Amino acid sequence: MTMMKRRLKEPINIRIIHESVYAGIFVFLLLWLTMPFNVETIHEGRPLFFLAQSVITTAVSMITCIFTAHILHMPMDPKLPLNTVHRNSIVNYLINIPILALALTLFGGFFFCNNPIEPWWYDEQFHLDYFFDYIYYVSATCIFLYIGTYVRNRNWHLRHQLEEVRTINALLEERQKAIAEQTEKEDETSDNTPCEEVRQCHLVGATGNSTLILPPSNIIYVESMSNYANICYMESDEVRHKMMRITLKQIMESIGSEPFMVQCHRAFIVNLNFVVSMSNRNSAYQLQIFGTDKPIPVSRNNTSVVKEKLLLNTETQRHRE
Repeated sequence: MTMMKRRLKEPINIRIIHESVYAGIFVFLLLWLTMPFNVETIHEGRPLFFLAQSVITTAVSMITCIFTAHILHMPMDPKLPLNTVHRNSIVNYLINIPILALALTLFGGFFFCNNPIEPWWYDEQFHLDYFFDYIYYVSATCIFLYIGTYVRNRNWHLRHQLEEVRTINALLEERQKAIAEQTEKEDETSDNTPCEEVRQCHLVGATGNSTLILPPSNIIYVESMSNYANICYMESDEVRHKMMRITLKQIMESIGSEPFMVQCHRAFIVNLNFVVSMSNRNSAYQLQIFGTDKPIPVSRNNTSVVKEKLLLNTETQRHRE
């Protein structure tokens, strides 16, 4: 029982319940306003008929959503790219239409004829006329339902991104304060403690004697500019730049497997330790870097990696401090 309650509270399952209830309410209102099948003249129990159809719609929608999300592994999850979420929604509706049409056809036969087989078999012949009619009505209804789902997917996705960015920025702000306090303590005790040997990386350009030797942790970001790379780094507490004829691949090989260095874009390598904040504009992420006003773009292919490493790197730094 406890496990079931916990599963129901998961965002994906909450979304399934909401979407199913929305579908049931929409169907009830649509039937009441349009009065299809001449139900207002041929049957006095039309409120019960409409209510039953909305309940069936809710139940079938919930079943197909659960099947799509947990069996086909195609959920409407805001952690996924928005285009993927829209695709999963379309697949869910395509599965839902024939199943719901089948359930409504059986119910129509039971409600009007007291026999769920009646719409399928008459004059000693098998017919699909009523089923195809329901396919048409359900498909038309699903078009309007999908428009609402599309908008909710987009809003849900943007809201999740905003909350995620806020979480990352809160952790980054907390880490910046901790770093400032740690720096003050290190300055006070620096005269009495021996300096630790720091690993250096050697960046060698393809022209002349272009060489840059520095610790990987001092690199702020690297921007690829045609056949050259603009290396932004810290030296003597100052932000400096150096242009070198070198590729990002060569730079990453020279840096080695440092967890704080990540290629966030095909033209940028960034040091996560210098990231001050993260923003989301027009469905694209940007990083604000310490010591520079230049926003660093994050490509869609690298977004999940950057978020994961930012959170991991921030949490790791916080525990160390």
